[in-house]
Amino acid sequence: MPRQAPAPDLVLGPRPRGVTLTSWFCDELRAAIVSGRLSRGARLPATRELATHYGVSRGVVVGAFELLTEEGYLTSRVGAGTTVRAEVAEDYLVRTERAVPLARRAAREPHLARPFCPVEPALAEFPMKTWTRISARVLGRLTLRSLARGDPAGSRELREAVASYLGAARGVACSPDQLVIVSGAQQALDLIARVVVRPGDPVWIEDPAYPGAVDAFRNAGARIIAVRVDERGLDPDHGKRRCARPVAVYVTPAHQFCLGVALSAERRAELVRWTAATRTVLIEDDYDSEFRYGGPPLPAMKGLDGADTVFLLGTFSKVLFPSLRLGYMVVPDAWIDRVLALRYQLDLYPPTISQLVLAEFIEHGHFARHLRRMRELYGARRAMLQREIERSLGGAVRLPDIQAGLSTPAYLPRGMTSRGVVERGARHDLDLWSLDRYALERRDLRGLMLGFGAFTERQIREGVQALARAIGDAR
Repeated sequence: MPRQAPAPDLVLGPRPRGVTLTSWFCDELRAAIVSGRLSRGARLPATRELATHYGVSRGVVVGAFELLTEEGYLTSRVGAGTTVRAEVAEDYLVRTERAVPLARRAAREPHLARPFCPVEPALAEFPMKTWTRISARVLGRLTLRSLARGDPAGSRELREAVASYLGAARGVACSPDQLVIVSGAQQALDLIARVVVRPGDPVWIEDPAYPGAVDAFRNAGARIIAVRVDERGLDPDHGKRRCARPVAVYVTPAHQFCLGVALSAERRAELVRWTAATRTVLIEDDYDSEFRYGGPPLPAMKGLDGADTVFLLGTFSKVLFPSLRLGYMVVPDAWIDRVLALRYQLDLYPPTISQLVLAEFIEHGHFARHLRRMRELYGARRAMLQREIERSLGGAVRLPDIQAGLSTPAYLPRGMTSRGVVERGARHDLDLWSLDRYALERRDLRGLMLGFGAFTERQIREGVQALARAIGDAR
């Protein structure tokens, strides 16, 4: 038989003047139950213990318990003591009044992805049994060192595993000492912005842009320089015309957020040469480069010759699962001490145990196998989305030939606003994101970001049919 949970301490408010002890005790207990301060099923302290604690006779407490039991708030059983009932009368009233809003809210919880949320991976395909087995193994051999304070750079085991992965998969030769484990790309961007930027410093950012990068640099006081993105990625010539000497350049070169294009090889080389010559920090956000479905893999800019001023950012949230909250950055030697000093000031160090589990997941080949499976699955889902849109929408929506990532831009015909489609899509239970919400200065973006990674073929097919109805409504 499982051990019974101890009763919580019970805090009651002061007794108003003129109110009897029994009434005060009943009112306070009832209010604690109705408000949820005493949870449903919670065990109450023994009557003798409560009487001693509040300096009243045991009869007062017994009388209050009996009255609340008659009213349906408490239940008692020999050997189990007195507990709050699993459901009380007020629960039924709340359920009746809020049934519809709560149902709608549940359907829109961020972890319950609806078509076509563009940022969610296929969580149902994650090898949970393997992860659980590794977690149990790691927990079973924890040492005092594992429970002690951590390293601001992250666990050595995970940094060694990530360095090995980057060398093989991304063409980046780096040592574990150049790596910093973070809670995700957003923390990496925040750290970089704080150590690199002073108020008023100009920073190039792609237009359209990843909002998290814009927020990080704006919070640091940067002057945002919007640099146009075309079919070959960020245009350095446009950036130089707007601001010849930025302190930093932020790019998503493998799969631009949100237009999906890859930065051309010529522009990659040019940006690396130019930023190295001018000592400009180049920030390479490699957020989903693992998922490329056509052509050879693109090496990271950090792996090119002369990439001494390049920060490389990566996250495991997209490739594994969002709640893992682990990512990494490769930091140039000139900046590593300042980054680690700031990291220590902000949150000391990342949690150790999840890092140890992830390190073993990578070292034993599970990470690489999962990526191969997901690459094949996502490629098939991307193709399925293309076929269904061509079949159901004809020329009304155009998908560019971008074979990468977990989402694709979908361009709308002239005369139709993306926001109008988004609003009508919500009525058909679609989670549509418009391209123009990411524009800094551009006014020519008319389309949607359609995610396909998290959705089965049936969901994609039904989602496209609902999208067709939304577009019909918008027309």
